[in-house]
Amino acid sequence: MSPSLQFGRKKRIDRLAYPLHSYPMHKTIEPTILYFGTPVALISTLNEDGSPNIAPMSSAWWLGWSCMLGLGSMGKTSDNLLRTRECVINLPSQEQVTHVDRLALTTGKNPVPEKKMSWGYHYEPDKFSIAGLTPTRSLTVEPPRIAECPVQMEGIVHDWHPFGKNVSANAFEIHIVRLHVEESLLTEDDSRPHIDPQKWRPLIMSFCRFFGVGGEVHPSRLAESNFMSFVRKGTTMTAANRNGPNTNRREVAPLHEDSAK
Repeated sequence: MSPSLQFGRKKRIDRLAYPLHSYPMHKTIEPTILYFGTPVALISTLNEDGSPNIAPMSSAWWLGWSCMLGLGSMGKTSDNLLRTRECVINLPSQEQVTHVDRLALTTGKNPVPEKKMSWGYHYEPDKFSIAGLTPTRSLTVEPPRIAECPVQMEGIVHDWHPFGKNVSANAFEIHIVRLHVEESLLTEDDSRPHIDPQKWRPLIMSFCRFFGVGGEVHPSRLAESNFMSFVRKGTTMTAANRNGPNTNRREVAPLHEDSAK
């Protein structure tokens, strides 16, 4: 028997070996974006004249004390990050959704890029005022924090590169140098407090619409494992790290495969 027939027969046997179940039908599609739902972040940066800019976005993820941001290359925030290498990543909760929505279709870039203008964007020089938000001084970077946001991360740009296919965007690797968290969200472990997931209610954006989060849907074996005990106790900051934003390397507990899901 030829290899091709053997291979074909093997495929048929393997398929027949799977048990038959009634699952929802799947369809192969090609949407314009893949945007399944992530926390909203408000990125504060400084313009050339020293005034602050705020960009609402949700293409962000974290690992250890580093964050990856995906930002449109036409926006003012990309320009500011490339020039100053500093920002604050502010995370609003569900309670700040109306403030976030007021920032929609605004840009700090003047003149407004033609494509963004066709989408309905307009130039707004004072985003703090139109959003009803309050700037507050950062400790290690020049851009201000947003007082109303329960989580505020001061960061510096470690690296960046153009990103994506058929999209005009930049990917920024941000190293977090200071973290500020609303006290009511912290665990009761005074030695090394963490954010309590039962109390933190991030604002989620999925396909450009706002959502909150409900209660816990299922117990997590990972959350109760020795791995999480190690993570809670195993992250340390050296004395050199505390001296400033340019010496921010941290020793972080290693992650196994499941922890990155």
